[in-house]
Amino acid sequence: MRKSLPLLVLAFIILGCSPAKRMSIPHTLLFSPITPEYLRGSVADWEHTRFDGFLLSGIMSNWADDIWATDGEPTTRGKDDETFQRVKSCNDACFKYGITENFIKVAFYKHIPLWTDDVAWKKLEQNFAEAARFAKMSGCRGIALDIEYISEQYELDWKGYDYKNYTKKDLRTAAVKRGRELVEAMLQNYPKMVFLNLPEGIEYYGPLATDLFVGMVQGMAAANAPGGLHLLTEHSYSMTSVLGLLHYSQKLQSDILKALDDSSAQYWNKKCSIALGGWPLGFYRKIEDENGHFLGYSGHKEIFGDQVVGSYADKSSRFSPQKFRNQYAGMLLGSKYYCWIYGHGATWWHFSKADVKKYGNVGNSALPVDEQLNAFKDVIRHKWMGTPRMRKLALMVRENKKQDFMNLMGFVKTFQVIGPFGCQTCNNFTQKFPPEKEINFADQYKAETGTVEWQKYSVDPETGYLDFVKYLNPKDWVCAYAFCKVTSPSAVDAQIRLGTNDTGTLWFNGKKILAKNTERAAMPDADILPVHLTQGENTILVKVCNTELNWGLYLRITDEDGNPLQGLTYWP
Repeated sequence: MRKSLPLLVLAFIILGCSPAKRMSIPHTLLFSPITPEYLRGSVADWEHTRFDGFLLSGIMSNWADDIWATDGEPTTRGKDDETFQRVKSCNDACFKYGITENFIKVAFYKHIPLWTDDVAWKKLEQNFAEAARFAKMSGCRGIALDIEYISEQYELDWKGYDYKNYTKKDLRTAAVKRGRELVEAMLQNYPKMVFLNLPEGIEYYGPLATDLFVGMVQGMAAANAPGGLHLLTEHSYSMTSVLGLLHYSQKLQSDILKALDDSSAQYWNKKCSIALGGWPLGFYRKIEDENGHFLGYSGHKEIFGDQVVGSYADKSSRFSPQKFRNQYAGMLLGSKYYCWIYGHGATWWHFSKADVKKYGNVGNSALPVDEQLNAFKDVIRHKWMGTPRMRKLALMVRENKKQDFMNLMGFVKTFQVIGPFGCQTCNNFTQKFPPEKEINFADQYKAETGTVEWQKYSVDPETGYLDFVKYLNPKDWVCAYAFCKVTSPSAVDAQIRLGTNDTGTLWFNGKKILAKNTERAAMPDADILPVHLTQGENTILVKVCNTELNWGLYLRITDEDGNPLQGLTYWP
């Protein structure tokens, strides 16, 4: 059984910190199709791996469900309820092994009611109030709400909004109200509940997702709810850079605080947090025909070829255990109270024939697991929390010391920018637009989108991100160039660390040293390019092509350990 002392000792060993500087280790949650029966029966194994809790799906699946009717008997609404007994028995077993952080996971799988429909929302709130009562009685820590599946409803131009009896402003006001009332309904039955929300709709979806989130934080803040609201991220699923994860946590924290009023922001800083998520196991890829039409999903090519087998057929890894070690370190450092692992199906366990007979054939439980699964479990068990420099940066993120964090990152702050060039039917990545042939800051060029010229633009001071969307139009299916000069007092080996959305091409002192044609989210240090700075002036030109939505770059110049080089000056 888990004891508290070894974890405390582990923290001292890992961090080498005095008690005053010791960083807390956040709880690690697993989201997978694990049943209460299997979790109860295998709890010792999960304790050995050092998971702290689970998001239990299938207890109350959708917002419109009555949790007491999950067992098919809606009249049993308490200790006699079969589902309640299953979850209570599971939690009792988990508590004996120190696994205390189990949650009821609910989703917006179907369209939620119109934001202004008081009657329909009252029913929704009653369902969540009952879910909270169930969670408290059964020993769950709280409720986890997944808002992902109705993303179109968060856009003000969704076809379901006719605007006959309400305005866009009415919808936004109502969305805040619904978030607040939803939380209030749950807190009435479970005042000490922890509320998890996923994914980060404030980054992903339309304005109504932000409004709903703001209302939920307001509801928690009004009650000064001790459990707090914790935002589980999905954008971090594939990030394996500790620095990138820390930076994303800081950026998201900054965006949240901008959206909140002062009182809610104070509550957020005291009780709430970012919970970074990772997805190391469970691989799938799209299969298309020769015309680019989607056919289905397959797993790793070396295992399945191009056979369409579905997205859950391959339980093997998306990246190596070593990369997961870095990802998990970033998750632990960049999160305060919780971090979480997404298991695409039963990727963390395998059912034998005896297990199938005992627990049933649940999803892909009986399929083979990754050959290095034990190495991934070791990463969770050991909870490596990075180097001293990483921990120093992490403390700044946790304490919301934005400026200190940015100073230690050392992003290039200003660029000369020109664009947009190109079009949807152009091969923007390979086509050589004028800046690749000659750079003259006085010139103007005729592009598909009109006349373009060089302009000086600054990065976001809180994130270091050069956002082309903010400055250039149009933003979809185009490219732009960013230029800067770097003056070094002496010749020195260095690294250019770049992150782009989408493609990235970089010339250093006129020589192309990177050409990456891929769709991706911009992340600091995604590309690390060794260079030799000459004494005096050096030039950097970056070309970034975009498909749709976000478009921009991060750029910094460091030593081999990622520390910003001292003594450099930049132009413009």
